[in-house]
Amino acid sequence: MKIFSNKKYFKLIIIEFSIIAILAMIFIFVNSSFINLAPKCFWLENYNLICPSCGSTRCVINLVNGDFISSFFYNPFLFILIIYLLMLNLLYIINTIFHKKYLKFFYPKWWYAIIYFSLWAIYTVIINILRII
Repeated sequence: MKIFSNKKYFKLIIIEFSIIAILAMIFIFVNSSFINLAPKCFWLENYNLICPSCGSTRCVINLVNGDFISSFFYNPFLFILIIYLLMLNLLYIINTIFHKKYLKFFYPKWWYAIIYFSLWAIYTVIINILRII
């Protein structure tokens, strides 16, 4: 087949199968008793402060189980990051297959990460201040 003879397509297929395998392992982990082995938040237990990753486990559990609204409210920044990465993956597949550059502005740039993580840090500070008040 022509798809397997092209290195770019073969590399894309390997990446996609790897992503599917990782998602399958996450689904199995979430829907088993192994989820109880996830560690508790150090900052919340010892200092009563919410860290930026607080709620991430519950966010992933609800996302895997299809409860998108609860998933968003447990950790909105992780939820947005997961959705962005899935959209980016789909966009990469479409652009590779059709040899186009659709929605090129979605491709990651270094300043996207700076803005994203800065907003996440500000959100965490505000949530902790609101919890104290």
